[in-house]
Amino acid sequence: MAGPAPKTKNWIARENAHKPKGLHIIVSGQVELSNANLAPRLTESAERNPKHLGLTLSIEKCRDPGVAVRLWKNALFHKEVKANQYDSVTVRWDGTSIAQFPVIDDREYYAKLAQQTKVLNAKHQGKAGPKPAGKPAAKKTAPRKAAKAAKKKKAVGGWAKSKKAAKKAARQPAKKAAKKSAVKRFVKRIVKALTPAKKKKRR
Repeated sequence: MAGPAPKTKNWIARENAHKPKGLHIIVSGQVELSNANLAPRLTESAERNPKHLGLTLSIEKCRDPGVAVRLWKNALFHKEVKANQYDSVTVRWDGTSIAQFPVIDDREYYAKLAQQTKVLNAKHQGKAGPKPAGKPAAKKTAPRKAAKAAKKKKAVGGWAKSKKAAKKAARQPAKKAAKKSAVKRFVKRIVKALTPAKKKKRR
């Protein structure tokens, strides 16, 4: 006896074009194991119906280090086939069927995937994501902060402009006075140069 059947999930069988050539059937599923040094294995078994693919699931030891913890591992089966050679798959454990599912080709697979995506989008449409916890609402405080900052900037800017204007006004008279003094000295030099020198009186 092989013992009780393990838990399995996510079984799928796909018929698709595969390298290097031809069509292949790829069967995959997940199996729950009791230790990391175990691995699932699928082997082909005889079936009465030629359109039906039979697989036997077994658990074997692998090279992974032993860790006594429950975990899920992938079970895989691969076989080259003709187009539409199989239409369904049955997985058995110790002669008892534990999973049965259809074989789908690439076109059917992508159509199914698109349908699942459409259903999920319709289910979650219009739902907002969760709000971050512990943060205050920014909508109410932002306008006040912006107005306060603008007011402060305006006040500082006005003070700076008035101070600059005062400095400029203080510089203008001094500049004019200096210019006037320079012109006056220049005129004096011209007059002195043009005035004939007085003769010294004899004693």
